[in-house]
Amino acid sequence: MKIERFKYNINITNITMTDVTVSLRVDRDVHERMRQHEEINWSGVLRKTIAERLEQAEAIDYARAKSAADQMDRIRKSGIFNRGRPSVEIIREWRQKRK
Repeated sequence: MKIERFKYNINITNITMTDVTVSLRVDRDVHERMRQHEEINWSGVLRKTIAERLEQAEAIDYARAKSAADQMDRIRKSGIFNRGRPSVEIIREWRQKRK
């Protein structure tokens, strides 16, 4: 299995208020292989891949967030941190311990 290294350099140039040109540099071997498949719209492939990756990066995993919130609620309700004392006293106690 051959692992290829892609070298890329992205140059961004403003064309209009909504469009931007992005240049991508790839190895000569990759370019030759891409040329063998001229039926593929490589710009479209890149646009779609970038958009999908951005959606993944920006998406909130609601199931995981809800699980974390439920776990925090259980910990808060358990009283393990305050043991019946007001939170102000606990904060003062920890501040004193740091000194």
